[in-house]
Amino acid sequence: MKQLEKILVPLDFGKASEEALRMAMHLANPFDSEILLLHVIPEIKHFSAVRGQIRNQVIKKMKEVEKDLHQKGLSSVSAIVRFGTPFERIIEYSEELNVNLIAMGSGGVKTNGPLGSVAEKVTTYASAPVLIVKRSSSPRVRNILCPVDFSEPSRRALKNAIFLSNAFQAHLTVLTVFEPLLSHYFGIHLTPGASKEKIIVRRQQQSLERFLRGFQFENISWNKLLRRGKPDEEILQTAKETRSDLLIMGSSGKTGFTRMVLGSITEKVLRALPCSALILKEEHIFRSPLVREVTYLENHFRRGKELLRGERVEGAIAQFEHCLRKDPFFIPAWEALAVAFRHLGQEKEARRCEEMSAYIRRHLWQHEKKEIG
Repeated sequence: MKQLEKILVPLDFGKASEEALRMAMHLANPFDSEILLLHVIPEIKHFSAVRGQIRNQVIKKMKEVEKDLHQKGLSSVSAIVRFGTPFERIIEYSEELNVNLIAMGSGGVKTNGPLGSVAEKVTTYASAPVLIVKRSSSPRVRNILCPVDFSEPSRRALKNAIFLSNAFQAHLTVLTVFEPLLSHYFGIHLTPGASKEKIIVRRQQQSLERFLRGFQFENISWNKLLRRGKPDEEILQTAKETRSDLLIMGSSGKTGFTRMVLGSITEKVLRALPCSALILKEEHIFRSPLVREVTYLENHFRRGKELLRGERVEGAIAQFEHCLRKDPFFIPAWEALAVAFRHLGQEKEARRCEEMSAYIRRHLWQHEKKEIG
């Protein structure tokens, strides 16, 4: 079983994306992961006459990169070129292929901030985990920092941090930060009640111990830290002190094109980007086959419903058919297909889909209920 099956690397042939590709190769080797290369050509009206020529040139470059990766020992590499808005196409392709991870380069000196505009949008909206590779960083991961606040997103982040620490024999630092009592009113260094703050520190230590009991640290080198101060500032300072190569954070933000976004602390840390950072929302970078199949169906079905609501019916049909190629007994896809075909006035196809749904429900599910009963 490949625990890290697919890594998507968007390429723009710049230095940042080259560094992201090197990191992706480093991640792919121990897991025999498939690397998916994607280049998105922006739609420019004035270049419509030479659209085909541009695409051919890009395909040629992508093939060269693909060949180079094969020569370096990566057996599973594929490349694709698409037109459109880069961040939208990256997210669409990641959902279409149900990738485990999107690896992107950070911005450079000419961008507005360390992320770069495309990487920032992908990090904000993608449901898949996103790895932002800091410029001029080594692909080798020796030290990992994972801040936790005892929430479900930080629980997910720590599971992934342990997984990667074990895979790369890296040292893991688990950090939790508490803000001093009433610091919002008196300032970070002027909080009243030293005895009360000692009680808070003790409670935080106890909460951290309870939180960590559910994790298996036996096979890795690790330590835990409790810091006092503003979370984003302490995370950045700890990353510097521990010489972290990779920061792993969970985000409580919702995902999808119509919902926002990242947690405020995560956003503040990413603006500084002390080292390469892995941001996780709803998914782990490692998945069992069953979880991977369910996620695949959910992503395509959700995308199909969004397209159907936007009256992009043919695109919706393609998404529902993706679901049925994976699982021909997925009743919601048959029912949604019936609605889509009816939108197009294809009553015969709509009735066929409804009949398939009814047949599966009647002969498969009812039969299984009887067996269980």
